[in-house]
Amino acid sequence: MRLVSFGEKGHERVGVAVDGDILDLVTADVSLPDSVVGILEQDAFDAVARAVESGRGTRISEEGVRLGAPITRPSKIVCVGLNYHDHAAEQNVSLPEHPLLFSKASSSVIGPYDEVVLPEACKQVDYEVELALVIGCQATRVTEADAYDYIAGYTVANDVTGRDIQFRQRQWHQGKSYDTFCPVGPYLVTKDEIPDPNTLDVRLMLNGETMQDSNTDNLIFNVPTMISRISHAMTLFPGDIILTGTPAGVGIFRDPKILLKAGDYMETYVAGIGTLKNNVK
Repeated sequence: MRLVSFGEKGHERVGVAVDGDILDLVTADVSLPDSVVGILEQDAFDAVARAVESGRGTRISEEGVRLGAPITRPSKIVCVGLNYHDHAAEQNVSLPEHPLLFSKASSSVIGPYDEVVLPEACKQVDYEVELALVIGCQATRVTEADAYDYIAGYTVANDVTGRDIQFRQRQWHQGKSYDTFCPVGPYLVTKDEIPDPNTLDVRLMLNGETMQDSNTDNLIFNVPTMISRISHAMTLFPGDIILTGTPAGVGIFRDPKILLKAGDYMETYVAGIGTLKNNVK
């Protein structure tokens, strides 16, 4: 199942991607929640499946409607830094002994095809393809063995980063949190469609040229380990997003550096989930 948020920014509705169309779920079953987070909170997946099978409801061509981020305003975005072996190698740094956690502001989230806007304050803006986990139910002190029980599904994220701000402040929140710095989507793909999130190709192309090309089997801390470690530090709620790290190929560590500029076009891909397509202005 592929859940979406669609419609005008700030007024998105909940839908399901079906054969190139978007089924407006509330028109198929008025008892369903009107947001993806509501579906997670009520564990309404069976009701959503029945609504799809019923044949009722309004269907809109996916090409003819704006898609927002599946989770438009998560209660938090937890990110894991330096979590790919190849990314550590390109920096010539030791592997972390524990997950390096930081956050992005939820206000940085935009849709999968929205524009990334370069702020005047940032002179070195970079891209980062990431597999994103979406939490399905409240999670506190979860064991690795039980971690998958707490996942609703997966999506794609681009952890856009103001490197000069990040390095200047020696902490990462501001440089990661500017408005539009977190494209997410296009779908929330439920976990039953992704048998193993630790074996997915991840890729980012900039203006048609491949910048990052790796696989989640290169993660230092895998999916269940991340969920367990994070949930021992903080309670996770339905709709919370975990960004799992980025592989080698980011612009700041290239020689010469390749950083984002107005007019650039990014395609951010995770196998089995989809592709973000974002212009930079």
